Amino acid sequence: MERMGSTVSDLHRPKKMYYGWRMLALVSFIGAVNNSFYSRGATVFLIPVETSLGLSRATASLIFSLARSEGALGGPAVGYMVDRFGTKRMLIIGTVLAGAGFIIFATATNVWIFALAYMLFISFGATMAFEDAMMAMVNKWFSRFRVRAMAIREATGNLGSTAMIPVMVLVIAAYSWRTAAVMAACAYLLIVLPLSRFLKESPESIGLLPDGVTPEEVAAASKAAEQRRMGSAIRGTSDYDQVDYTVKEALRTWGYWSLLVGTMLRQASRAAVEVHLIAIFQWKGVDPASAGLIYTLWTGMNVPSKLLFGYFADRAPKPAVLGGGMLLYVIAFVLLLSSDRTWIIVAAAVIGGTSEGITPINWGTIGDYFGRRHYATLRGFIGMSYSWAWLVMPFASGWWFDHHDSYGVPLVVASVVAAFSAGAYASMRRPKLPARLTAVRTGGDAQDAPPGRE
Repeated sequence: MERMGSTVSDLHRPKKMYYGWRMLALVSFIGAVNNSFYSRGATVFLIPVETSLGLSRATASLIFSLARSEGALGGPAVGYMVDRFGTKRMLIIGTVLAGAGFIIFATATNVWIFALAYMLFISFGATMAFEDAMMAMVNKWFSRFRVRAMAIREATGNLGSTAMIPVMVLVIAAYSWRTAAVMAACAYLLIVLPLSRFLKESPESIGLLPDGVTPEEVAAASKAAEQRRMGSAIRGTSDYDQVDYTVKEALRTWGYWSLLVGTMLRQASRAAVEVHLIAIFQWKGVDPASAGLIYTLWTGMNVPSKLLFGYFADRAPKPAVLGGGMLLYVIAFVLLLSSDRTWIIVAAAVIGGTSEGITPINWGTIGDYFGRRHYATLRGFIGMSYSWAWLVMPFASGWWFDHHDSYGVPLVVASVVAAFSAGAYASMRRPKLPARLTAVRTGGDAQDAPPGRE
């Protein structure tokens, strides 16, 4: 299937390995460290912290959910700073904040210190560095291979958490959750921070272009894409003459708002269960050690699924892939509701983990549709849209369990929300070119230009 824009045959393979792949390897390793301790860490810390500090399930969930919500709420401001001041600078600042936060977290003796550490330092710092800045950096280094690169980064992050979650569970069992928090602080301050100095801001900063192509190859690819568009009446851009939408232009498109709503509902569905997954497995009758292993399986399935989804991202319509991924989420939740049998719970973990393979496509679509220049800001607005979900949904699930000793209703709610997310993604369409450029590119009236297509 031919996708709009240049094809692989239009571009020569570089004689040397593109420097961006080295940057991706470094970014992926750094992301794996963060994924182990922050992105997936709340699920591992939930029950030990709750027991140690004498909190209810709802209160412990509330702190973790407030932290995720606060990190997402600052998305537009942080995104603007990333676009304005650079990804590397924001990554370093965020790393320092997250490392300091885990030191404070390890010393927490009451809910207030716990909340201060996780909300003000860990969540804000990790979100700034490893979600906003890091994804923006990948978006700068790659164009044609954008989704594939994001898939590798995401999959490597999950590989790190798959390896580290059993270690954290063992450390918490043998020592305490405080020891695991100190491990996290050391990882940020002694591993990630020194490595960050080797990061390069963009390919242009060292005299390259995205994907390692040359100016001559860009011109040839753009010319070939224009000839195909003229022959098939399809109007749009190639990967290398892509338009950078302004924030206002992007906010006026259906594609952006359907992506925003789909992502918001996807995160709301995740938020209802993610922090509670190990607790949900124990509610289903699984012993704590096995629950940790099943959760490891859930995260481990992210690795092949993200690589697979990333590989086929350019070969299938993004609305269909994103919508289909959310339907897998629904199936996983229904399985968890339907039986206490271990093999069904394991099947739910496999399917649920596979469904998360759509994550890099979700974030890569922003760059594919709207370009590189304002990526972090546009991603930040989407992050803000689901900030409420990470505040309300985990707390509501914990409150329901405290009062009814059941996760049944939270799983039903998560299933329904996931189904609506699938519908929002399915309605997504590639935006038309901005009016300021349509007439120039098509040689016609800006008002008559049709939208592009997947």
